[in-house]
Amino acid sequence: MNATAQSSTRDLRTYYVSDERLRAFAQLTYAQRLQWVEQCSQFVRMAQLAKAQLPDGQSKTSETRQP
Repeated sequence: MNATAQSSTRDLRTYYVSDERLRAFAQLTYAQRLQWVEQCSQFVRMAQLAKAQLPDGQSKTSETRQP
């Protein structure tokens, strides 16, 4: 996937956050907010790395699961 296609895919993402979650985030100190953002960023990088290590053409969503 080229950079333009990847960017447009990211632009289509939607996130829903409850009012309760927003109020809880507002109660955090600036240092705690920064820590939260850094942890989210680390999680995303780890997921991207794991996805990049999958064999070509394979993704977690394409796996079939047996009951």
